[in-house]
Amino acid sequence: NSQCDGEAAQAAAYDLIDEGVVAVIGAACSGASMSANGVLSAAGIPMISYASTNPELSDDQEYPLFYRTVPSDGIQGPAGVAMMGVTNESLAILHLTNDYGVGLANSIKSAWEVNGELCSAGMQGYEETSTDFSGLVSAIIDDDDCEAVYLSSYQTDAAGIIEELHNQGWDGQIFAGDAASGSDLYGQMTDHSMLEGVTVTSPRESVSYGDFEQRYDDNAEEVGGIKYYVLTAYDSTMILGKAIAEYDEHHELTDSIAQVGTNYEGASGVINFMGNGDSTGSGFDICTYSGDPYDENDGYSCNSFWTAENGLEEY
Repeated sequence: NSQCDGEAAQAAAYDLIDEGVVAVIGAACSGASMSANGVLSAAGIPMISYASTNPELSDDQEYPLFYRTVPSDGIQGPAGVAMMGVTNESLAILHLTNDYGVGLANSIKSAWEVNGELCSAGMQGYEETSTDFSGLVSAIIDDDDCEAVYLSSYQTDAAGIIEELHNQGWDGQIFAGDAASGSDLYGQMTDHSMLEGVTVTSPRESVSYGDFEQRYDDNAEEVGGIKYYVLTAYDSTMILGKAIAEYDEHHELTDSIAQVGTNYEGASGVINFMGNGDSTGSGFDICTYSGDPYDENDGYSCNSFWTAENGLEEY
């Protein structure tokens, strides 16, 4: 149990080494993966994360033997800017101060500043335990040139920030990244209508293979639901299992992982591991909330998507 914490993940990694494991699935949180990797890679143990998206993990010199079935947030930067379009001349970014929040925020900032600029409120960080967002929002409201805000947030804090923006009379556009996406965000809101017009990027599943998703949905109550990343978690497990099963003692296990993870037709789509362990990904859906979770689309519609190969396209 990494507890989404670097120190806990490091201790857990030492326990796994003592148990004699040969490979690891996870961690989920980027900071936990970073800390665990330092221990596991030193022991020659590869890991495949299903949810760690921090761009720093793309550095295979700093984080060797690390793979992931989700794309880096470094890719989400240009996807997020394509989502926000060219209608906004000035952007504010609010972000968690953990590895996920900072990594995504920096990715958005770098991509945005190619053609745009941040407003005077700039980038502002907040702790994961924060519940009072009045000061952050006031800085944006008081800055007359802020036309849009981007949230590098999880669902709970994104909901709190959106509510505070509405309470302080914000009339600009609100955007967010993948960790805040999904119709479950309605469950975090006191007033569903506040989500109307909020637009997010969400990992695009593309074409899925096999029947895992249907079997999972049919048995979710019995087996217990995983809210997020269930398809990439399944793919990480299956890729590693197949790699171990096909492992040739004359080669490294990482060679087998790379081989299996090439054009792998997974439940989350086609997976290709690059030389640094990153997955090329299937791009991102661009999804907008209607403010009514009971409409025909459950209040959440994804009408366009972005890929690294072709940019923004309509479905």
